[in-house]
Amino acid sequence: MRRYSVPLLVILTGLFAFVALPSIYLRTQVLDERQLTERVGAAVTSESVRTIAAQRIVDAAVDAGADELLTARPLAIAGVEALLGTPVVRSLVRGAASDAHALLVGDEGTFVLDLGRGTAFVLEALNSISPRIAAAVPDGFDPEVLRIPSDDPALVSVRRLNDLGGWVALVTPLLALVCAAGALVLGRDDRRRVLLLLGGALALAGLAVLFGLTWARGLAVPGAEADPDVEAAAGALWEAMIGDLGVWAQTLLLTGLVLAAVAAARRDEQGAVGRLLTTLSRVRQARTPRFRIIRAGLLLAAAALIAWEPALALRLTAIALAVYAISELAAVLDATSSRRAARRAAAGANGAAAGSGRARLAPRIAVPLVAVIGAIAVAAFVTSDGPQPPVVAATPVSGCNGARAYCDLRLDEYTFAGTHNSFSAAQDKGWVIPNQRFGITRQLADGVRGFLIDIHVGVRTSQLVRTDLQAEGSDRNKVGKALGAENLETAERLAGRIGAGDLRGRRELFLCHTLCELGAVPASEELRRFASFLARNRGDVVTLILEPYVPPAQLERLFRDAGLLGQVVTLDRQAPLPTLGDLVRADRRLIVFTESTGGAPPWLMPAWTYYQDTPLGATEPEQFSCRRKRGDADSPLLLVNHWIDSFPPSPRGNREIGGAFLTSRLERCARERDMTPNLVAVDFYDRSGVVEAARTLNEQSVRASERLDLIE
Repeated sequence: MRRYSVPLLVILTGLFAFVALPSIYLRTQVLDERQLTERVGAAVTSESVRTIAAQRIVDAAVDAGADELLTARPLAIAGVEALLGTPVVRSLVRGAASDAHALLVGDEGTFVLDLGRGTAFVLEALNSISPRIAAAVPDGFDPEVLRIPSDDPALVSVRRLNDLGGWVALVTPLLALVCAAGALVLGRDDRRRVLLLLGGALALAGLAVLFGLTWARGLAVPGAEADPDVEAAAGALWEAMIGDLGVWAQTLLLTGLVLAAVAAARRDEQGAVGRLLTTLSRVRQARTPRFRIIRAGLLLAAAALIAWEPALALRLTAIALAVYAISELAAVLDATSSRRAARRAAAGANGAAAGSGRARLAPRIAVPLVAVIGAIAVAAFVTSDGPQPPVVAATPVSGCNGARAYCDLRLDEYTFAGTHNSFSAAQDKGWVIPNQRFGITRQLADGVRGFLIDIHVGVRTSQLVRTDLQAEGSDRNKVGKALGAENLETAERLAGRIGAGDLRGRRELFLCHTLCELGAVPASEELRRFASFLARNRGDVVTLILEPYVPPAQLERLFRDAGLLGQVVTLDRQAPLPTLGDLVRADRRLIVFTESTGGAPPWLMPAWTYYQDTPLGATEPEQFSCRRKRGDADSPLLLVNHWIDSFPPSPRGNREIGGAFLTSRLERCARERDMTPNLVAVDFYDRSGVVEAARTLNEQSVRASERLDLIE
């Protein structure tokens, strides 16, 4: 019976330890109101969480009505972020977290963490930036820092644990101790072997908790490809709330390994542990200069560790004391086993042989057991954060650009919802004068499929990207003509003298609008977003119109490095335009035009050979026209430029020309030009309703095509 009871009790010890560790942690560190408020307060005022919290607070103000805050978003975020780091706000956040604690442990309701009384400080910060913007924020503005829906699995699990009360955190460690004690009692003939097995069980329990934390963190913390700021903030919040559980699990893993190693080491065998103990003993007792120097170095290292990482030093000290205690226990057990073996030898040779066999078996088991556990642990930590291969979706049955019926529409019958200066987004870092609220990744997710982008040569400095005007064949005067003298002065107040000084550094390609000093993002980085989107969405077609300031050879290299050359399509100007379905079936779903001459490489097609567009420069709604500005009269595609041309771009002004106004203009241009608007480019697309307007036009084109088929 002992033969099977001891392994069973060892397994139960590991299982109960696996359950006990997170139960105790959650009960004492997360469900405890004082601990929760301290941890939330520390998390919200950490740098990464402050960054994303400030962004969301400013965005909440924009959503509440302060549209013009988009053009001052970097300044507003910096002001709110600095405010969130003050002791006053940290105290207010702790109070709000205390109020939210009841929702965390309650039966129902969404867990919401807001600033509470700290909202007044946020409004004061906005008022310091612009009283007019602060006045646009409506009464009752109360931005949220964190929201967890009531049906979120993590919140449900926490509440269920709370419903169980404290007995899980109390009973499971007691059961683990009882099972361990039972194994030692039943295995009294070879307690060293039992300790070896218990050490392995505890190590596996700690390793299992670490695996579980890695899996749970992957679910709770989004990847950097989604949003690096969100990943950093979620990671900081995770570390503040759950991070110490990982330290507990590591301690349990290390304790189990040490217990197994010490139990396996015999005093008369010079294995790895034995040699280590012998060496440490010699260092401690030696009087020679060599060992005194070694001892002094170890003491200095310990002092430095205590000064720089006191928490780690304390944990290591606790582990060292545990190792010493286990070593002493092993010595006592070893002496006890020796006396038992002597008594058995006196009773008969057979008993002595059996005991000796078991004693020799323990060291042979220990080495591979410890090696396997250590290898698993190393593999887990090495591979847990490694890059994952991109997920490639199968060809969707839903059709082309989200609808089966769109597959039969030719390019001159289909309307692409588009954005002007697509890369210039308020929510991306570094854009002083944004044209959009959200970046290209979000635009693609929201249904935008047409993008107007500018490619410039720049040199990255410690503070910003400088435009290489000489490489582009431009100068300050040409920039002044493009922007206007007043706007150039405004730009120079923000970014310094344009074109001044010598540019030193590596030339790179950036997406910028006229001046990279006002905002820039590496062109390769943004183009990879298109490559990733097209790889995941096999039925979508995207079109780009480039305004390049670099030679075609550099553009070709740029697209090759981004992994897009396999997706570009070359249209035949003399043949009927293909349907979206044709492009999807050929898996050539990226259409690229350039405002320069184009044609080399062939997929870089001249925009004004294919497109004719509407005039630019409207500063008032009544100035919009449908007449032809660029392109030939027989160019088969129509580009509708639909944004208020102001510096900086006006979110409110562009919202006023959206919705019904945009729909009415598109219908008027379709009648006047007898063409379908094939690309509609706007500023602040999320306020214009351009995606909905394009969908309406496409549904009309589908119905017209169906009527034509019936007539035929």
